Amino acid sequence: MPKDKKINTSEGIARVKPVKNLGTNEAGKKVQAFTVKKKDGATITNRFEDGEQTDQSYNPKKMRVKKMRKQKVKKGKLIKAKPAPSYTAPAVTLDKKTQAISDARDKKKNRSIGRKIVDKIKKIKLPKLKKGRKVRRTRNLVTGKMNKTQG
Repeated sequence: MPKDKKINTSEGIARVKPVKNLGTNEAGKKVQAFTVKKKDGATITNRFEDGEQTDQSYNPKKMRVKKMRKQKVKKGKLIKAKPAPSYTAPAVTLDKKTQAISDARDKKKNRSIGRKIVDKIKKIKLPKLKKGRKVRRTRNLVTGKMNKTQG
């Protein structure tokens, strides 16, 4: 097999593969082809019939799939444990109105389990049932079998 020929072009050095004889076509013309490999990785294939160029195809270099970089994860600084400040809350004094509200909340919290369940059941919303399409049975006049029709 003959070696490639190196040719200087305006883009740089290109390699030209030797001419291949592909045989004859339907019209009886002699078919030949040769390939030019450019420095940038692209290939150009030229086809000839009886010495006249009939076709030329250009294949660019396959693009490399770009790899994703892993993101750097910043680690947060640990918070050191400190002693909690000492604090005593003052006594709470309520007027009649707020005391009544507080008592009502306590009553609601300390209700019986039965009442709590009844209240939860009242809050539940059930989905509405949708009626499906009605299906009728009709006789096929050609075959005599029964068909199911919707609507």
